[in-house]
Amino acid sequence: MAQETATPTPRTRRSVVRLRTAIILFFSVILAITEAATWLYYRQSIESARHEAARHILAAGDKITLSARLLTKPLSTLCDAAPTLPDAGVETRGFEHPLRDYLLAFLDSHPETYSLYFGYADGGYHQAVLLANRPQAARGLGAPRQTRYALRSISVDARGVRMERWRFLDRDRRTLGETTARPATYDPRRRPWFTAAVPGTSVKTDLYPFSSTGALGITMARRVPGPAGAVFGLDLTLTNLSDFLRAARIGASGSLVLFNTDGQLIAYSDEARLTRMATTRGGGTVAVRSEVQDLHDPVAQAAYALFTKNGRAAFETQRMTVDGTAYLVSVRPMRELNSRGDYMAIIAGEKDFMTTAERMRTQGVLFALGLLALGVPLLLFVSANLARTLGRLTEEAERISRLEMDSSQTIISHIDEVDRLGEAVSHMRAALFSACRYLPLSLVRQVACSGKIPCLGGERRDITLLFTDVQNFTSLSDDMPPEDLMAAMSEYFEIVGQAILKSEGTIDKFIGDSVMAFWNAPLATENHVENACLAALRLSQASQELNARRKESGGPVMLTRVGIHTGTAIVGNVGASDRMNYTALGPVVNLASRLEGLNKYYATRILVSHDVRDKARRNFLFRSVDVVVPKGVREPLPIFELVGAMPQSPYADVAAPRAMLGFCSRWERAMALYRTVQWEKALEEFSALRAAAPEDFVAAMYVQRVRRLLANKPGKDWKAVQKFMHK
Repeated sequence: MAQETATPTPRTRRSVVRLRTAIILFFSVILAITEAATWLYYRQSIESARHEAARHILAAGDKITLSARLLTKPLSTLCDAAPTLPDAGVETRGFEHPLRDYLLAFLDSHPETYSLYFGYADGGYHQAVLLANRPQAARGLGAPRQTRYALRSISVDARGVRMERWRFLDRDRRTLGETTARPATYDPRRRPWFTAAVPGTSVKTDLYPFSSTGALGITMARRVPGPAGAVFGLDLTLTNLSDFLRAARIGASGSLVLFNTDGQLIAYSDEARLTRMATTRGGGTVAVRSEVQDLHDPVAQAAYALFTKNGRAAFETQRMTVDGTAYLVSVRPMRELNSRGDYMAIIAGEKDFMTTAERMRTQGVLFALGLLALGVPLLLFVSANLARTLGRLTEEAERISRLEMDSSQTIISHIDEVDRLGEAVSHMRAALFSACRYLPLSLVRQVACSGKIPCLGGERRDITLLFTDVQNFTSLSDDMPPEDLMAAMSEYFEIVGQAILKSEGTIDKFIGDSVMAFWNAPLATENHVENACLAALRLSQASQELNARRKESGGPVMLTRVGIHTGTAIVGNVGASDRMNYTALGPVVNLASRLEGLNKYYATRILVSHDVRDKARRNFLFRSVDVVVPKGVREPLPIFELVGAMPQSPYADVAAPRAMLGFCSRWERAMALYRTVQWEKALEEFSALRAAAPEDFVAAMYVQRVRRLLANKPGKDWKAVQKFMHK
């Protein structure tokens, strides 16, 4: 159903007072709590303390989550942006890389980053390392005192010999020393980050101890476009996260531990205990990740045991006892590091909060003795009214932030600032509601969440496009008054649009009786081809149901035709700086439109390309229709009719009847006979299929086509391809 307009109605300004005046008025009245209320407060203090502990546990978890997000977000952004910078893919000789100062500046602003580097397909390598506060790494490299940065260059000469050199810089980036060239033993091409890197997206390793520092960290990498076959990478340590754990613990005996499903540590208040030395087979030692049991911390071990007992899954606050002391523990997932199965245990000593509760009880009694009972009703009334109004404003703002704009309430108050805030929220809801009527909702959400101003430009992206139109719309519009036509089309577009939006599609535009939509933009959609097929079936089904109702009432019948194609297009904003349109451009758009138009020739409802059929055939049933060369297309294109979802697929509401499985299987055999010039057998099969489905126009068409071929006997150069000169 369409939402009603959210335009606020004008209202007369009420008699109000300023917030500061109200505060002075409210707090000028001495409030008191009776002995009965104090006693009730005492009885509830213990339970309140537990609730307070749970709240602190939740807040601490949110702080750690935010810290991890703030730790990794700039690095992910750099890993995505650096390969696109000018000269990023150019391999240089020596230390003078064109992006050197850019890399060093980033290391200064993000000291949790250990190093940034470029590896090349011929074995060349350029690395910038931040040695400040990393004495172990500096000693390992033999760096002079005052060294802040180390630059490593691996150059490849004409004979393919790889030579390695190091240069050491101070804080002002002046050279302090340089090693002599020696054969390089490090080969970036054999490193996991190099082999796993792909263009267009960043990859990330799991957590592991760095050999040079012993610190726990991760590596991010992304392939750089260009002939050098370069890969950009960076190393991130989790030192800052461990520092934050020390500061964020709850109470005197609380602690926080980050670990994965197998019990390996991710972060701990004592960073030195995140790794331990293990003996290798050759008798040497190497740093490996510690596990929770290596901490010798009975509280942390008990929390992990509770996590294991819970099926290695997150859980809300629970109570546990360790050596006679009660603790409250909560385990929540930690997805911000993008690793597999990371969790955070938040532990608080129950006694810490009970002590506070006892102290608060004593203070409450003393405070109650100094208050006057006359102020209690006034305080309760004013505070409840103010809290209720602010609560409604908060809920309304949260709904607007989620783009839920079906509310039309206007919040009023006798406090001037709160009253004006309520009016501003109403106007903001109306303005955003109006914008959402003209823009794809997913696009509005993306822009709102990013906080960035949209600009002209686009990007290449694999998308799936869907075009629809109404059969015989021209004659239909000629026979209807404009007002009736507008009402009928609005009802029709409502069901078509809802089917597209519910399958995560983006409606690009309405063109007369047509709809253009696409998937996987602006927000990425994993199964965008299947979602488009599902939307086509559901909108076709909804259109048929609408037509059935219109037949009963004598209204116009609108038969929907759909074309679907998938491929790479340019997706982004086109237009002028003050009036943009988010759309898709490219040959795939035109081809999807051509497929929709071909329904007219074959009397079909949903036609798709070969690419769509290949990517969706696991859950959807198709049948071959023809091989065509549409207008404006050079190469032959196999086209298919989308029959329905497979009976065993998750889409039972649009599943094809099981009898259609046999029909389509026999149809494909008939098509194979037709295309291999076995026309006598093909005629038998198509005739039988036509008898089984008398209303199937495509079957009747092939019966006539094969009969003509048998009568005319075309030459050996015959091809089963139909060329179309018109749209």
